[in-house]
Amino acid sequence: MIKPGQTYRSADPRGGPRIRIERYTIGHAHAWVVNAHDGKRARWVLVRNLHASPDTKTGVPRRTGYVLEGAAIPEPGVDPDVQAFLDLHAPRTVPTVTVAPLDASSLHGRPISNLPAL
Repeated sequence: MIKPGQTYRSADPRGGPRIRIERYTIGHAHAWVVNAHDGKRARWVLVRNLHASPDTKTGVPRRTGYVLEGAAIPEPGVDPDVQAFLDLHAPRTVPTVTVAPLDASSLHGRPISNLPAL
């Protein structure tokens, strides 16, 4: 999951700038980044170019984009991005309302059929 303050290194074998995430909103396509060492050169970066793993799915080292520095090997279980999405869109609980039972004293002696319509 992308969070402000994370640092990424260039995956290009020739080297490249290290960047730091300044702003990111979950679900957006871009993140606002700056150079990690001096905080200058602010720019937008596509989040599809920010990778948690230095290797592709096939095990080949990445050559493009940016790799999260200090990334731990993910534990098996729910993907953090999926969990964040589920937390964001989880159904909200609705408070229950308790209604007092209707008794004869509340009708003031009138039959139920004579009550005004709502």
